[in-house]
Amino acid sequence: MKFKTSRQPLVEVAYQQREGNRLQCGICPHQCKLDEGGIGVCTGRQVINGRLIAVNYAQVSSLHLDPIEKKPLYHYFPGSDILSVGPNGCNLSCAWCQNWQISQSDSPTRTILPEELADMVDALDGIGAAYTYAEPLIWFEYLRDVGRILHDKGLVNVLVTNGYINAEPLRELLDIADAFNVDLKSLDDLCYRKFCGGSLEDVQRTIRMIYDAGKHLEITHLVVTGIGDDLKKVEQVADWIASIDRTIPMHLSRYFPNNRYDEPPTDVGFMIEAYELARTKLDWVYLGNLWSDVGQDSVCPECGASLVKRAGFSVDVVGLESSRCRACGAALNFRVDVT
Repeated sequence: MKFKTSRQPLVEVAYQQREGNRLQCGICPHQCKLDEGGIGVCTGRQVINGRLIAVNYAQVSSLHLDPIEKKPLYHYFPGSDILSVGPNGCNLSCAWCQNWQISQSDSPTRTILPEELADMVDALDGIGAAYTYAEPLIWFEYLRDVGRILHDKGLVNVLVTNGYINAEPLRELLDIADAFNVDLKSLDDLCYRKFCGGSLEDVQRTIRMIYDAGKHLEITHLVVTGIGDDLKKVEQVADWIASIDRTIPMHLSRYFPNNRYDEPPTDVGFMIEAYELARTKLDWVYLGNLWSDVGQDSVCPECGASLVKRAGFSVDVVGLESSRCRACGAALNFRVDVT
């Protein structure tokens, strides 16, 4: 049972329309049509007394000060801390979800109003807020309200997301969002539909819109045993990212059995092979969810100079001068200055 307080405001869903006797949510591609009492796929929208209410508004399931690298964002203020905050629920249902306890079950929450969360962020020695853990896009109204306050304070908004959102609400978020890490699960639409309950095309549209808006963008690809542990599939993902911009950082993440999927963890040897292959397509490739010296550091693609050294979440920026390589002066896809 979610923990609700009397302080939780009743906020209507920002994008909706009436379809006969039903109310239709317009936040994500599911376009849920709900009768009285009906709850959306994401569990964050419900029809109450004839109004479509964002029942997850200001309901926080997780809150923690994290290194930015944990999101993972390796090229956005490396070495910085950020307040990570997350809702309960998700609009996808990935069989292997690594955070299923909060994304696919009714975990406890507490009410933190936008002004209260903004004050928490402001009080910490961090760069802003990261909306993460479960799926932040189902928190649209809360993201919008907190994000505006943080921007007014000169702080940043980071979204760690599955990218499953309609174009119109995404455009509104792009006005206040500064950086994204999008989880690209596969380039196979059947995989999205069978194992995640979504569609590839909508996620690809989101990624392109983020890039076209000039926002900082990094992409995570979880290499799932039996689904993505095929070098041809990894090459397809890397080629698609490169078709947008080969300087977009790609994080190849090792899968571990979780939720409804119990295949063994991704083979470490395969992860390293996939990393080497992806590096032939993209300037920046990293390995995550495994203890390895491979695929952790950032090296200048122009001259080979060391830029950022990483050991776990310990970060040493050694070769960057603003967003340029200190050794050769090349302009690089890094954001390191708060300006």
